[in-house]
Amino acid sequence: MKDIDRLLNEHTILNNSDTVPYITFKSLENIPWLKCGFSTRLGGVSKGIFSSMNMSFTRGDVEADVRKNIGLFSKSAGFNGENIVMPHQCHTTNVRIVGKDDRGCGVTKPGCKDEIDGQITKDKDTVLYCMGADCVPVFIADIKEKVVAASHAGWKGTVENIVKATVEKMVSELGCDPRNMKAVIGPSICKDCYEVSKDVAERFIEVYNTSLDVVKPASGDFNNNPSEKYFLNLWEANRINLMGAGLSPESIEISGYCTRSHPDMLFSHRFHGEKRGVNIGYIFIKEQT
Repeated sequence: MKDIDRLLNEHTILNNSDTVPYITFKSLENIPWLKCGFSTRLGGVSKGIFSSMNMSFTRGDVEADVRKNIGLFSKSAGFNGENIVMPHQCHTTNVRIVGKDDRGCGVTKPGCKDEIDGQITKDKDTVLYCMGADCVPVFIADIKEKVVAASHAGWKGTVENIVKATVEKMVSELGCDPRNMKAVIGPSICKDCYEVSKDVAERFIEVYNTSLDVVKPASGDFNNNPSEKYFLNLWEANRINLMGAGLSPESIEISGYCTRSHPDMLFSHRFHGEKRGVNIGYIFIKEQT
């Protein structure tokens, strides 16, 4: 647990730092019927490049170790690991509504074959998972209707607006209202670490114009950038997307954790490459409410 205190900031809480640590978000902590959080690399049983809390079956880790990790983590975070709904994430804007019949998908029974990057539920104790190692997890809760959602927003999902698709489905199919929603943009790569090529930057410039809050040239300016490299601010882009979907600025929190900046605490694709484990975020409605 060395240096774990450096993960603390004004928006987050680190829980169970002496057993299996997990991160929660202060803006959602006072909602009695809701639980939401994010894993770290610590407290698991995986070895080598997966050390130690790898939460994915698809990276080449020992399956028994991943199952043990899920059991340890879910016990620490306060949910039943058999109630997880693990999506097949493919950088899409596809969103589905899940319920109690979907519990265990990808864990205790075959996973969803459809390409899904956003999940929504109104069913209690149905644990929505969002996996990543730099991509942005976005957690949304309608406080009035007691509906929750988790969206996976890499650069493709961000520029194509997965969070808008998620909010719109919450509204159209479950009677939610963005004015009653809170959202958290979870641990992911920050604007100072996410360098991209010109073709990716141009996609963002088309959507967000040349706002330095979202797209920044690595050298020079937009008219003269010799490196042809850019930095993206996925946190700000997703905040803009949430506001565009109807959420108020005050209802959106950015956790402030950069996965790339804390490779000993969090898995990062940009730091570790393909040979690594996966972090997970979770959100669910507590059964006793």
